[in-house]
Amino acid sequence: MKSAWKAFLVDQGAEFENDRLVSFGNPNMERRISPQGAVLSNLSDRGLLEVSGADAVSFLQNQLTNDITKIDPKTHQLTAWCNPKGRVIANFRAFMRGESIFLILSKDLIETVLPKLSRYVMMSKVTITDATDMLVHFGYAGENAEQDLTRILDYVPTAPNETLQLGNLSILRLPGETPRFEVFGDISSCSDLWSKCNVRAAPVSSQAWDFMNIRAGRPVVTAESTEAWIPQMLNLTYVDGVDFKKGCYPGQEVVARLKYLGKSKRRMFHLQFETDKVPACNASIVTADGTEAGKVLNAVLNPDDVIECLAVLKIADTENPLFLDSPEGPAVSLLELPYSVED
Repeated sequence: MKSAWKAFLVDQGAEFENDRLVSFGNPNMERRISPQGAVLSNLSDRGLLEVSGADAVSFLQNQLTNDITKIDPKTHQLTAWCNPKGRVIANFRAFMRGESIFLILSKDLIETVLPKLSRYVMMSKVTITDATDMLVHFGYAGENAEQDLTRILDYVPTAPNETLQLGNLSILRLPGETPRFEVFGDISSCSDLWSKCNVRAAPVSSQAWDFMNIRAGRPVVTAESTEAWIPQMLNLTYVDGVDFKKGCYPGQEVVARLKYLGKSKRRMFHLQFETDKVPACNASIVTADGTEAGKVLNAVLNPDDVIECLAVLKIADTENPLFLDSPEGPAVSLLELPYSVED
């Protein structure tokens, strides 16, 4: 995190443990604000890669699951990078800023993805850089977020996956029922916009953003879940994260074969269970006889003090009672996803 941005947030009341923003003074109250109330969320704990050079688009087109040629200064997309077996190494939100393409990912995967992806550059005119501390990154969300930003900026992205370039700011509109925007820019522009948004929104930690990602059914692959699941198991084919017409990329044959010749026996579900202890990634979801039905992917304590999570489960097992960790553990309830799926 940029030291000047951290200093700005401290002036706004932020409390840190090392470089991790834990709250703005009252974590329990902050957790209860979203999704009804407007929130400002520091997202400096996310990772960011910059891919630049004359061959950046063609290079990424040959590596990622979505059609990178459809990204432009006004459009961003969800995509993923797979290993040759079709397992997702990392998933990204990719957007263009200037002549570069930026990839938002879990920060704990930077040290894995950067060197691995760089090995494929070879003779291409491509440079891949850790840009995590190059740009300030925060989110603004709420039922009236679009109107609020329009009052401040005059312009705002109005459709999901739309990008607005405004001066030094890149503003991304995310999919989901609650209007959400991610903002990238320099310290001056971002601190000015944050201060203006702060009139109508409450500053919170990134936990609120994690909660809204889960509610939106958008998975985040981390160091604990890398190379564990193919795109279909993460519902990436239901949220426009895979383009089956774009051509080859690592693992493409496995992903395409499952679509056209097979049927996935697992997919991602939205779950809830009555406990205030947040389970770790890969915590087991089991049936009544203790057989593992799946694993937790992303989890967070929601505003009602219960756990909500995204988990990859065997589809057949979701017709039966499920529990966290063991049959003696908390009972699992299945919640609706905000998009259609086909089992």
